[in-house]
Amino acid sequence: MKSSYMKIFIIIMFLSGVLQYSIFDLDWEYFRVVQATHIIGSILIAVFLLIPYVNMHTYEFMIVKKAKSVSGVLLGITLFFIILSGFYLFFVGNRGEDVLGSLSFYIHLYGSFVLLYFLFSHARKRLHTKPLVVLFFALSMTFVDSTYAQEKLTNIKIEEGVDRYHNEDWTSSAKCKSCHEEIFNQWADSNHRHLVGTNPYYMVMENLAGADMGDEFRQWCMGCHNPSAVTTEQKRTTHEMDGNLMPNILFESGSKRLLDDFKAHGNSRLEQGVSCVACHRITEADSKGNSAYALKIRDRKKYAFEDSSSGVEAWLSEKFINSNPKVHKDSYSNKLYKKSSYCASCHDEFLPDESKRAVVSTFKEWQDSPYNNPDDPTKHKDCIDCHMTYLKDGEFAPLKGRSTDGGVIKDDIKVHYFSGSNHFLSGLKSKEHEDQTLQLLRTSAKLDVDIKDTNISVGVKNVGAGHHLPTGVSDFRELWLDITITDAKDRVVFSSGKLQEDGNLGEDARPFMKVFGDENSKPVGLLFWRYKKLLSDTRIPAGERRVESYKIADAKNLKYPLKVVVKLNFRIYPQWVTDAVKRAYPQLPNPDVVLVEKIEKSFEK
Repeated sequence: MKSSYMKIFIIIMFLSGVLQYSIFDLDWEYFRVVQATHIIGSILIAVFLLIPYVNMHTYEFMIVKKAKSVSGVLLGITLFFIILSGFYLFFVGNRGEDVLGSLSFYIHLYGSFVLLYFLFSHARKRLHTKPLVVLFFALSMTFVDSTYAQEKLTNIKIEEGVDRYHNEDWTSSAKCKSCHEEIFNQWADSNHRHLVGTNPYYMVMENLAGADMGDEFRQWCMGCHNPSAVTTEQKRTTHEMDGNLMPNILFESGSKRLLDDFKAHGNSRLEQGVSCVACHRITEADSKGNSAYALKIRDRKKYAFEDSSSGVEAWLSEKFINSNPKVHKDSYSNKLYKKSSYCASCHDEFLPDESKRAVVSTFKEWQDSPYNNPDDPTKHKDCIDCHMTYLKDGEFAPLKGRSTDGGVIKDDIKVHYFSGSNHFLSGLKSKEHEDQTLQLLRTSAKLDVDIKDTNISVGVKNVGAGHHLPTGVSDFRELWLDITITDAKDRVVFSSGKLQEDGNLGEDARPFMKVFGDENSKPVGLLFWRYKKLLSDTRIPAGERRVESYKIADAKNLKYPLKVVVKLNFRIYPQWVTDAVKRAYPQLPNPDVVLVEKIEKSFEK
């Protein structure tokens, strides 16, 4: 009877473990209960029932009765390794970077199937090897199928003959400040600089991607967000991810910590984000995306003492460069940098599997737009013509100045604010950066409105963006219409697009965005890499106009004239996304709702 109970306990432990397997895709609320039940139940059963019973059973049959059972021995050995690996996973863990953790995980996972086979073989006193071979083959195929069928997680190429870079191959951007102070100051608070360790949204998403798909999958994110970490073979972006640490650097301007690190450590402290060298030593760029660029970090001509952090030697190296800067200038300049395909290497993104489904298609959107018109220079605009050109009073106003301290004056300095849509994170550090981005956002769209009887038509035209509006991670961007209509008695007769009490958009809102879904047409939410189907795409291509139609329900009691106020609002992240990030980084404020365009109009009957 006791033997039967043991078999039942083992089967229960097996089933509660298998239910956690990814192919079952249990809802999290159920998963965590099954996981806790499996772990706690298995420990109690193993310690108080299974181990004592196995010891007694082994002694009785192998020592006293001297019975010989191959299946029994194999069952005992397998059980030992499963219990051992289970205890390791519970007390030490599988954090993705230690060999023992990974080994314990696979022993525990696949060993449980082998254990079940030996259990039934032992009960029937027969052991067949053919089913065992089939079982191992099936498990290995299941493992292959259940992992992400990866093509390449990152497409970065480094120079021939170099396997990986060392920290000190990367010259810190802090060193560039001594001769390019104005450009450095623009870059220092930009989103290109703060793509990683000071970006709480990215930190949460990379950790989530690693937890969901395995730590190796982080490389897909890091290829564009942190090229220095990828090329030095770092497993994750920053050690600060381990404890969800977000120091005051989130609000710190001028990249002060970077400058302090350089003073204290020189080039040995690896820089995060997209650095000066990361951009200015790209020698080739492919428009296919997913970090499809070639870097040459070592193969560059350096002046004497250029890598030195010693005060006198660093001072001498600057004098050597300034006395004859041509070689230095040629090392960090390339005609490629003016081409949109250069930006495409990161600003187009696809899933790294056989499907290669597009996640971000900013370059391809521009390619199909009226702005891609090289035959007519008056109409053609590349990425840098909008995103690296200074704005003043809502108009493009090319900035006259120097890119090098004491250098020649240029009529159009390409500024390094990298204005795009994310005014929020750069705005925490610099109001000038935020202002440049907000000015650019407000050049993008025009509104029109009309009412006929009780039908409302609102037109939104993309007049300024050279790509879809919005673009980028447009599943996480909110651009929507906020409409209020009042009658002659100042009574609100129609309203749409208001925020709810929890900060999220109401169901009546008409956002212009993409929605990714899984194989069951269910929105994937934060886990956008699970995207199988595009559920909707209501964004507005460059130069096109979209019309949204509404109806006033209370038609009989309308008192004219009607006053219509339409706002085109933008928020860099939905509230539900920010709420998820704030669980890890509670000091993060909520992004503001930005008014992109507004129109007011009165209508007589």
